[in-house]
Amino acid sequence: MAVTVTYEYPVAGVVAPTALQARVAACNATVVATADADTTATIQHNMGLSVAQLAQGYPNVEMTILLQVVAKKADWTISSRTADTVVLTKTAAVGSGSASAQLRVSVARPHSITK
Repeated sequence: MAVTVTYEYPVAGVVAPTALQARVAACNATVVATADADTTATIQHNMGLSVAQLAQGYPNVEMTILLQVVAKKADWTISSRTADTVVLTKTAAVGSGSASAQLRVSVARPHSITK
C-alpha cells in the first residue's frame, strides 16, 4: 500500500510543482493513505524557503479532513518542514483504507507585503 499525494495547485496531478511554478503564494494537495500502516506523507512544495523563514515557522500549513473513514479519524501532524517539503505523520493508526482523498493540505509561503 502507499500514500498518494495529488497536487491541485499550482499544478494538477502526482508530479510536484517546479521551483518556477512554486513562486505562487500556495501549493495545494490531497493525501490518500490506503493502509493504516501508511503513516507519512511528503508534500513537495519546492518554494526554496530560507533558513530564516523556516525558523519563523514558515511555510504555513493548513490541513482539512475531507473523509472520516471510521469513527476515529486519522490524525495528521506536521513532523518536519524544509526549504522544499513538508512531511506529515499520521498519529492514529486507524482511519485509512479508502481510495478517496482523506486530507487536503495547503502550504503557503511567507507574504512579501512590506509595511
